[in-house]
Amino acid sequence: MERDSRSHLAGKGALEEPMRERIRGTIEAIVEEELEAALGAARSQRVGANRVGYRHGKRARSLSTSLGATTIMMPRARIADDDGRRREWRSAIIARYQRRTERVDEAILGVYLSGTNTRRLRGALSPLPRGAPLSKDAVSRLVGRLREDFAAWAKRDLAELKVRYLFLDGWYPPGADR
Repeated sequence: MERDSRSHLAGKGALEEPMRERIRGTIEAIVEEELEAALGAARSQRVGANRVGYRHGKRARSLSTSLGATTIMMPRARIADDDGRRREWRSAIIARYQRRTERVDEAILGVYLSGTNTRRLRGALSPLPRGAPLSKDAVSRLVGRLREDFAAWAKRDLAELKVRYLFLDGWYPPGADR
């Protein structure tokens, strides 16, 4: 009896695993392009006039995406500043301590804003991070960022807006009960 060559892919998460591998490869390629632009030279390219630094290995880095956790190999390099001093290259695409993509953070905040507390959030989103660390403290830090954004929004200047009507619902001015 002939067995279907794709039968090993059937089952829970059968589509997600190859997608995660492709996502990992795509993330690594994007970061590699960013590094090449920063260095002014491609991998194994000889010294040229535009080159401002050199690679020195890679390190493993875990990153939670909307398809789950993946481990990417983050390249390392030293780049010369304008004053000639060397510094470690930092990716602008993946921040230094970033462990989740913005989409994952938005999903976490969305569940929180829908009324789930920080302790239940971890269980509610367990399929999303797929083994990646999502502690109560990480959720609290995300919510803290949301509070900061809300505070900035609440304090924004409305002087330039041309408001014709203002509807207030449930407004209770301070000192109204005096």
